[in-house]
Amino acid sequence: MEKMEKQSCIKIAVIGAESTGKTELCEALAKHYQAALVPEFARIYFQKADINNYQIEDLEKIAKEQIQLEQAANESGKKIIICDTNLITIKIWAELEFNACPNSILQSMQQGKPDFYLITANDLPWQKDPLRQNKFSRDLIFERNIEEIKAQNKSYAIVKGANTARLQSALIGINTFLNQNQGL
Repeated sequence: MEKMEKQSCIKIAVIGAESTGKTELCEALAKHYQAALVPEFARIYFQKADINNYQIEDLEKIAKEQIQLEQAANESGKKIIICDTNLITIKIWAELEFNACPNSILQSMQQGKPDFYLITANDLPWQKDPLRQNKFSRDLIFERNIEEIKAQNKSYAIVKGANTARLQSALIGINTFLNQNQGL
C-alpha cells in the first residue's frame, strides 16, 4: 500500500452502497476521534433537487461541493477528517447511471485522496428513504468500491456488523491503520 505523505490531518473516507449505515457510522467515528465530519453533499443537494430527474452535470456539481466541504474540514485544525462518502462514490454512480464519468471528477480524484477507506459491508437490511433509489445491486457497488481503492493503491478495511459491532469493526480498522502509519 502507498505510504501516507506527511500532512496536517488524516482523511478517512467511509464508502459503500446505499443503506449500509455510513452516515451513522461517520457521526460515531467523528465523535470518538473528535474529528471533523464531512457530510455527504449529495443528500444536501437532493433535498432541493429532483432525485428522479438529474443529469450528469448534477453529479459534477455534487463532486465540486463535496471537494469544497473536504477542503473546509481540512482547515478545521482537527487531526482527523471523517468523510461520509468520497469521489469514488460519485465516479461509480456516474458510470452506472450514465456509462461515463466526467473528466472533471476523474481529475479531482487524483488530488486530495483519502489516506484510508472504510467500506461498509452489505450486511444491514436496506431501508427505504426518499433519497435512495436502489437501482443497482449493493453487491456490485461493494465490489466496485474495492476495485477503485485497489486502483488507487490505498489501504482500506471492510466494516461489518450492526450497531456497536459495526463501530468496533471500524475502530479496529482505523486504529490498525493509524498504528501502522503514524506510530500512534
